Amino acid sequence: MKKHFVPATIIVIVVVAMLPGAPLGAFAQLSESEIVNANLSGPVFLDAFWTDRTTAPPAGTPLSKVEVAPGDGSSVLAVTLVNRGFSDITSVTGTLSLPSGFTSSSRSNQAVATYNGIVTAGNTFTLFFQVNVSNNAPIQDYSANLKVEYSRILEAGMPRTADVSVPFKLTGKVILDASSEGGVAPGTSGKAAIKITNTGSAPATGVVVTVPGSSGVNPTTQQASLVAVGQKSFEIGTIAPGNSATIEPVLYASNSAGETLQTIPLQIEYGNTYGEKKNSTVPVGLIVLPTSASSPLSVTPVGNSSIIMTAGKITDLKVSLANNGDQQLSDVVASISSTAEQIKILGKTSWTVGDLAPGASQEISTQVFSSTDMIGKAATFTLTVQRISAGQPEIETFDVGTYVDGEISVKAYEIGITYIGGVPNITGNLLNEGNVLALFTTVEVTGAEGLVNSLPPQQYLGDLTENSPLPFSIPIDVSSNTGAGTYPVELRVQYKDSLREQHTLDIKANVNFVPEAPAENTEQTQAAGSMMMIGVIAGIIAAAVIAVVAIRMRKKSKLKRTLQFSKQNGDNKGDDIESVLDSHFGSSNKKEEERASKK
Repeated sequence: MKKHFVPATIIVIVVVAMLPGAPLGAFAQLSESEIVNANLSGPVFLDAFWTDRTTAPPAGTPLSKVEVAPGDGSSVLAVTLVNRGFSDITSVTGTLSLPSGFTSSSRSNQAVATYNGIVTAGNTFTLFFQVNVSNNAPIQDYSANLKVEYSRILEAGMPRTADVSVPFKLTGKVILDASSEGGVAPGTSGKAAIKITNTGSAPATGVVVTVPGSSGVNPTTQQASLVAVGQKSFEIGTIAPGNSATIEPVLYASNSAGETLQTIPLQIEYGNTYGEKKNSTVPVGLIVLPTSASSPLSVTPVGNSSIIMTAGKITDLKVSLANNGDQQLSDVVASISSTAEQIKILGKTSWTVGDLAPGASQEISTQVFSSTDMIGKAATFTLTVQRISAGQPEIETFDVGTYVDGEISVKAYEIGITYIGGVPNITGNLLNEGNVLALFTTVEVTGAEGLVNSLPPQQYLGDLTENSPLPFSIPIDVSSNTGAGTYPVELRVQYKDSLREQHTLDIKANVNFVPEAPAENTEQTQAAGSMMMIGVIAGIIAAAVIAVVAIRMRKKSKLKRTLQFSKQNGDNKGDDIESVLDSHFGSSNKKEEERASKK
């Protein structure tokens, strides 16, 4: 009887295929040598892709794949492994070594993920790694090393480990946008050019754009503003990153849609980098042009004062109403109103123009006032014109735009010559009597005939605040032979308003000049003063010395009289001068001791 030997490879394949619950697709990527190698009992790589979840989805729900582009930052890389061993495993921990351009959520080059469930033999499980994608990571294929630690069920001891190579790809993103070029006229049908652009970093394949049959439906009349009357689906194919494709659907715009912006929700179907079909709704705005009949009237401001108003002052507003058509306009009546509460119309608000022949114009004017709250802002006046043209009454409105500016009124005063540190300066003050800042203010001397050798440089003063004096001083080089007297000087002040327009103020004034004593004379005077002070101090000291000597002499004279008196009375103590001195100074010391004890 012959014995038949079955190859071990076939036995292993059959056994693995018979594992309960083992999906055959899980082994589709494994070669025969991989199945029978030494790592048969460990987890092996099945798939890796980017996803939008950090945990497995509910049972029966597939894990979605998303596109990730350079610079997307925090992303989730899902790595699916299969337990191809004969034992169930649990407590799985994966450590993924990331290539350059990728870091973990903790900013290291290793990302860690865990799976704590039980993975039966032959089943798959997924590790979710939180990865930060930097701008420096190019779109390409990558390979990372994954170290997997796991434990077998009912097996004691240290966890087992497996090294797995994980290939993955930074896919890039498909981002589709749409824009319209031109517009459509109301009451007619025509081609509307719509550009589809891929602003992303990955190609969009199999692009199909569908234009809705109608859009802009009026909820009251149930009538659409735009209707697609021609081809509605356009197959574009592939749109590479940064490229675009144009479609031209034929659209009809209703008469009531004139001068409006309509939105068309385009339905775009495309394939992403995973080969999956995606659907996206991209709105695109389309302008419906005004009616072909243009107005024969035009309104234009007259003079600069009608364009720029001065806040806080009454301003004249003048506009010209012109008939640019070829027919006479009759019974023309115009009225004006302000759109801002801070601007009031103080003059007329309506005018009866009457007939306006072709090519004729009529100027109308009024007075307006703006508060200072409007400084630096634009304002609009609405001019409404009623007229009769070709026997039909018509009403039109026009917007007259103006800009509200503040007032700057610079005055100069107290101009004169002042010595500062021994140097003559032309000094004075500038005052802004307006209600806004005068910006970048400068002052310079443009003329000082007979006073200076050369004109000094320009002085920068900065911003000139309203109602706040700003002093200035300009050092000058006075001629050595210039005598005292009154001299004419000319100053030029320049500044800019809030619109950065430069203004110039020329000032003429007469200043009084008195030469100051030379520095040498001043030093001599200071030296003489010092000598005089020394003499005064010496005198005071001499007087003090004389006073002390006089006091001592008086005391000495008194002692002599006392001695003589003692001799005349036969007092023996008087023979001894030391006794007398001791008695005199002893009594003085005794008095001082009594005063000290009382204190």
